Amino acid sequence: MKLATQNRRSAFVLILLAVLLLFTVVGFAAGEADAAEAAKNGVAMIRGYIDKGIEKLEGANYIGAACKSAFDGLGNIKGYWWIIIGVIALIECFFGYRLFRIELALIGFVGGFVGGLFLYPVLENLIPSMANVPVVQTIIAAILGIAGLLLTQFFFKAAVVIAVGYAGYLFSAPYLASYNNALLFRILIAVGAAILAFLLLKVIIVLITGLFGGMLAIVQLTSLIAAIQKPLLEDNALVARIFDVTSKLGLGLNALTVALIIGAVVGLLGVVFQFANTARRRA
Repeated sequence: MKLATQNRRSAFVLILLAVLLLFTVVGFAAGEADAAEAAKNGVAMIRGYIDKGIEKLEGANYIGAACKSAFDGLGNIKGYWWIIIGVIALIECFFGYRLFRIELALIGFVGGFVGGLFLYPVLENLIPSMANVPVVQTIIAAILGIAGLLLTQFFFKAAVVIAVGYAGYLFSAPYLASYNNALLFRILIAVGAAILAFLLLKVIIVLITGLFGGMLAIVQLTSLIAAIQKPLLEDNALVARIFDVTSKLGLGLNALTVALIIGAVVGLLGVVFQFANTARRRA
C-alpha cells in the first residue's frame, strides 16, 4: 500500500514537472528569436552575470573589502588556475555525485546572497531610512542566501529536471531548423529529456560529473605543462608525423584531441568508480 502511494505520488510529480516544463519552453519560445544564437551567447551572458555579482560583492557592506582581497588574490595566481581547475575537475570526476548536494548548497547560498545585494537598492528606494542602517543590506543578503540554500536542497530534483529539459529544447534547434513543426518536436524532446532526467537523475549526475570532469581535468592539467608536452608532442618527430598523417586523412587528431580522448577514458573510470561507491545512495 505504501509503495503504491509512493508510485502515485511520483507519477503525479512527474506529470506536474512535465506540464511545468511545457509551459516553460513555450514561454521561452515566445520570446526567443533564435535558439542557436541564444546558445552561442550563453557563455557571454553568464560571464556578464558573474562580473556583476563580483562587483556587488566587492561593494557590499562589511564583507566588501574581504571579497575584493580574495578576488585580487585569485587574479594574482591566474597563472596557476590551470592546475587548480584541473585538480577540482579530477575530484569532480570521481566524487561528483557525493559532492552534488554540497555544491548545490554553495551555489544556492552564493546566488541568493548576491541576489539580496541586487535587491537591496530597490528596497532602499522604497524605504530611504534603510540607508542609515548598513547592516540591513547584509541581513537581507544573508536571508536570501539561506533561502537559496534551502531551495536547492528541497527542490534540486525539480531544478535539474527543468534544466535538462530546457537544454534538450535549446540544443535540438540546429537539428530541427528545417522541419515545419520544429517547435513541436523541440517541445517533445524537452519533455522527453525532462522525464528521463526525473527517472534517471543519479545516472545523469554521475555521467555529467564523471565524463565532463575527466575531460576538463586532462585538458587543463596538460595545457601548460610545456616541459612535458613540447618534447612529447611538438618536438617528437614520430608523433609529429602521426599527427600530419591523421590531419591529411581528415581525422583532426592533435594534442587537444589526444587530451580529450585520454580525458574521456579517465571520465569513464570516474563514472564506474562513482557507480561502484554510490550503489545505495539516492539523489
